Amino acid sequence: MARAKKARAPEYDRDDWEYLTYAPGHECAACHRPIKPLEPVRRGTVERTPGAPVPAYRHNECPGQAAST
Repeated sequence: MARAKKARAPEYDRDDWEYLTYAPGHECAACHRPIKPLEPVRRGTVERTPGAPVPAYRHNECPGQAAST
């Protein structure tokens, strides 16, 4: 069975994020690293065609974004 390609993280403007929160156990949408307890993240949503929007979390200071710039 063929493996699905890893989805590319959607590009967001900082203003598109809803609010700052904590989401331990989730994965960062930009760098795909696990989010640690008490690590601040921004919450946003990703629209899906067949259903309701899905919440997405991204490090407030994402280490993956610093490496790519």
